Amino acid sequence: DRGMSQGKKGSDAPDGGAAGANKGTMNRNVICTGHSRPIPQMEFKDTDDGLFLISACLDNRPMLRDGPSGDWIGSFVGHNGAVWCARLNSNGTRAVTASADFTAKYWCAITGQMLHSFEHQHVVRAACFSKDDQKMFTAGREGKIRIFDLTKPTAEPSVCNDKGCMVHYLLNPSESPTLVSSDDKNHEVKIWDTRTNKSELKLQTDDIVTDLCLSCDGNMLCGTAGKTVFFWDIKTFEVVKTFKMDRDLLSVAVDMKKTRFVVGSPDELYVRSYQFENGAELTTYKGHHGPVGSLAFMPGGDFASGSVDGTIRIWRQTVKTDE
Repeated sequence: DRGMSQGKKGSDAPDGGAAGANKGTMNRNVICTGHSRPIPQMEFKDTDDGLFLISACLDNRPMLRDGPSGDWIGSFVGHNGAVWCARLNSNGTRAVTASADFTAKYWCAITGQMLHSFEHQHVVRAACFSKDDQKMFTAGREGKIRIFDLTKPTAEPSVCNDKGCMVHYLLNPSESPTLVSSDDKNHEVKIWDTRTNKSELKLQTDDIVTDLCLSCDGNMLCGTAGKTVFFWDIKTFEVVKTFKMDRDLLSVAVDMKKTRFVVGSPDELYVRSYQFENGAELTTYKGHHGPVGSLAFMPGGDFASGSVDGTIRIWRQTVKTDE
């Protein structure tokens, strides 16, 4: 039973929450309010206790929500700067956040208690857990990927050096000793071997990577760069598909069945949906008042969009898209 919202936060509860949460939420699109600044990243985590949605926000308070309804569970309070990334561990009991306050923080996602703060020398833009939840990886403005042992949080981390680059995205896609990163200078995705702490492979892109995430089932690496969306096989890192769009791209997500993918653009306020097989456009989701910087699918096919306007919208497969 998660006690973050009442037991830990009390008066810190955000205004609004999930619009329509008690009015047939599962049959209508949902607007999740509470954040006050742009939402750069979010993700769903499917656990034995339910489906959860965690969101980072530049207002310095990442939030945890019930995934299907969008209902607010609690906020992680403790950062003094914008939070660029927020992720849950495999069973949704722990969270990690990366912030402009030069820290990455490790949290109990049940109570909202901060368990440890990892100091850095500059802005931290990305963080993630290892698949066994024993390690935490962080990266950012310093151009270093740090590997912390969560069983010994005060121990010095091992380091992968990516000198001169600000690492924007960081993923640990499988149980193998592999890290995936992208930065603000190179037209590529780097694959790291944590046994050697070296970059062993580079996946070329058309431009600077603007989004990097895993498919809903974890079997594909998805990215956007310039006007192109990329899908790579997570085991071989071979290209599965690429699609060239007629506009710059900011975010991407693909559904569990790999029948469709959605993208956001810095040049418009819509989310556009496409067939995964051939890239044919399916529909447009309208409602945000700013560009969509983050997208994430639920296992069942509904998806969420996080916008510069500070809201998260949950879009139902069965609901008319322009309501």
